[in-house]
Amino acid sequence: MSVRFALLAVVAFTLAACNRSPLEVVVSRCPAVAVVGDMNTLTKFKGEGRSTDDVMYTASIMDVISSCTEEEAVDSRVEFSVGATAGPAFSGREITLPYFVAILKDNSQIVSKEVFEVTLRFDSKGFARSKEVVTQHIPTIAQARRYNYEVLLGFQMDAQDVVFNMER
Repeated sequence: MSVRFALLAVVAFTLAACNRSPLEVVVSRCPAVAVVGDMNTLTKFKGEGRSTDDVMYTASIMDVISSCTEEEAVDSRVEFSVGATAGPAFSGREITLPYFVAILKDNSQIVSKEVFEVTLRFDSKGFARSKEVVTQHIPTIAQARRYNYEVLLGFQMDAQDVVFNMER
């Protein structure tokens, strides 16, 4: 019985010394980050054809990393890459692609959406890549506690591009 009491006492003193419960749940107020599923890849064709010979390029959003600080305000930083591969129908050296960053509140309300452009220059093997960085600032921690924020990324597409991605 005394061994059990001694073990319990050691555990209790250790927890008291830490002044923190090991079962404490910490809720982060940092926004979640996601790439919109059907808008993470963009394939452009030359003309009306849709065969592999008609592909000018295929671009993707990838390698998304987010970081965040929570103090009086909440500041988040999202880094990601936009990469592309030239297809058989491509004859240039570079492309400029529009992508968007949207801020969602409570999984339903778009707070803001901004469209950016990235210029990719292809190397001799037909590959191109650029690292992009976007930031978000929530002015007060109280505001961050009140709402759930999310950062969404994707290519700004026309209806034909979206239909192609959905059918793919």
